[in-house]
Amino acid sequence: MLNLRLMLFALLVFGLASPAVAQNSEKPQSDPQIEEAEKLHKAGYNFFIGREYQKALESFLKELPLRRAANDSLGEAWALNQIGESHLSLTNYQEALKDYSQALPLFRQMKDSHGEARTLHALATCHMALGNQAQALERLKEVLPLVQASEDRQWEGMVLGDIGFTYLALGEKEKAFEFLSKRLAYERKRENESGEAEALKSMGAAYEAAGDKRKAADFYRQALSLYDKRSRTTDDEYIKANIKELREAISRLEK
Repeated sequence: MLNLRLMLFALLVFGLASPAVAQNSEKPQSDPQIEEAEKLHKAGYNFFIGREYQKALESFLKELPLRRAANDSLGEAWALNQIGESHLSLTNYQEALKDYSQALPLFRQMKDSHGEARTLHALATCHMALGNQAQALERLKEVLPLVQASEDRQWEGMVLGDIGFTYLALGEKEKAFEFLSKRLAYERKRENESGEAEALKSMGAAYEAAGDKRKAADFYRQALSLYDKRSRTTDDEYIKANIKELREAISRLEK
C-alpha cells in the first residue's frame, strides 16, 4: 500500500499548507496590541510559506498572548490554529492536537464555520498520524457537512477522499470504496486533474489493500499518467514524490 506518510503529506498540501492571516473586523486596528499581533502573524505566515516552521512557530507563540490580552477571541483562535499547523509541519502531532483542541471551541463560539472546518480537518490529520483512525473518522464526518454548506466547496472532494482513506485504515473496505468513488466522481465532474490524480491513487491503494492487484495497478497507472502530465508544467516536490511511489507500486504489483 502507498506510504501513509505521503498520504498525510497530501492532507497538509491540500488542506492546511497556507495559514490564513487572522482577521477580526470587530477589533480596532489602532489597538497597539492588535497591531503588534498582526505583524507577528504576518511574519509567521511568511516563515511558514518559506517552510521555516520553527521560526513560524516562534512568531505565532508571541502573537497568542497579545490576542488574549486584547480579548480578541477570533484572533486567538487563528493564532492557536497556526501554532498547531506549525507543530504539525514539524511532526509534533501531540502538541498540534492540543493546539487545535483549544482553537475549536473558540471558532464555534465566534460562529466561524471556515475556521471550525479547517480545525476539525487538522484534528483528523493529527489523529491519523497518531494512529487514532476512529477519532479521525469522527472529526472528518463533522467536517463534511460544514464544507458542503459553504460557498467554497473545493474541499468537498478532499474530505470525501479522506473519509474513504480512513475507512480503509480501519479495514472497512466497502465503506472505503464508497467514499473514494464519490471523491473520484466529484473531481471528474469539476474537471480537477490534481484532485482526480489523488482520487485515482487512493482507489489504487484501496484495491491493493483488498488484494486485487490488477485493479490496483490500473488505478495507479491512471494516477501516474495525470501526475506525469502535471510534472511537465509544474516543478513540485509533492508531484515528484507521487510519481516515484506510484512507479514503485506498479513495479511491485507486476512482479
